[in-house]
Amino acid sequence: MDGGFDLFNWANRAEEWAKSATLELFFFNKNYTPYKVRLADQLENGIRRLFLEDLIAFVNQGIDRGLSVQRLDKNTDDKAALLIDLKEVDRAATLIHLIEKEYTDIIYFSGEEHDFRRIKGVAARFSYGDGGESKHCYVIKSLSGSQALSDKGSWELRGEKLEPFSASVGIRIPEGNEVLVVDAGASGWQLVALNRSKFERLFQFDAATTALAPAKAEELSQAYELSLAEGLDLAEMLKDKKSLVKKLGDADLSAVSQDKIMDFADVMQLPLMLSETGKIIIADDRDLAMLVNLVDENYFVSATTGKRYEVKGKKLLDTDDQNS
Repeated sequence: MDGGFDLFNWANRAEEWAKSATLELFFFNKNYTPYKVRLADQLENGIRRLFLEDLIAFVNQGIDRGLSVQRLDKNTDDKAALLIDLKEVDRAATLIHLIEKEYTDIIYFSGEEHDFRRIKGVAARFSYGDGGESKHCYVIKSLSGSQALSDKGSWELRGEKLEPFSASVGIRIPEGNEVLVVDAGASGWQLVALNRSKFERLFQFDAATTALAPAKAEELSQAYELSLAEGLDLAEMLKDKKSLVKKLGDADLSAVSQDKIMDFADVMQLPLMLSETGKIIIADDRDLAMLVNLVDENYFVSATTGKRYEVKGKKLLDTDDQNS
């Protein structure tokens, strides 16, 4: 297994402690703020099965089904479960940090005091011993607050009798496996996205853009001489900018020289500047966006009015078919 974490080995060992691990449940809202959840004793076995035991069985049975777990990069199979360092997924890292480091400050969720419609997901934390070490893992699922039943306009059927809904909120936890986060010791916290689409929606994470960003950053650096402000990393800047990564994928970096880029930046009156050594200065996201738009030919000067435009969409007219 790449990256020092073997999901299949973890699942095999997890069978030994799955019944004895301490279970805690957390809701988290659209700002990834967690809330503790008080559990009735009679619910614990069902939640343990729904979150942990089903996931362990899925992974162990996946060996025979050809389940593949791959580190996220530009060559990752679309059907593979994604293995990602937790720190690469900002919103998930924020959620886990708040639970791990600010646990005592987390309040309990109340159906009477809080609006469940703002809840985005639920995380089950399991505390267990592994090789003499005390560790945590999280199994995380998405929730749709809009689908929850409230005491307003809802009823329940008891036998043959329709009665008022007796709870403040009715919740259905979805089946299926979505996201696992594991304390992998020396390898650090690892996130496994078993359902890629739900993981991406849950944490607003674009796997394709993140995977392509390092390669596109390298291509841009090789094509042009760049001077980045202290502390900036080109790949990190591109990771959450899907539109810029797509433009770099469409652009022919060899077709536009650095001199032409800077000349046209002057024509367009863009504040893109050169350093004393002749390198294009990238001081912030705005500079990067200007450079990418220049490379991808997204600026235009009208031949009739002389007005300058940033082009949001374009269609090439002088194609080879037309020229022939």
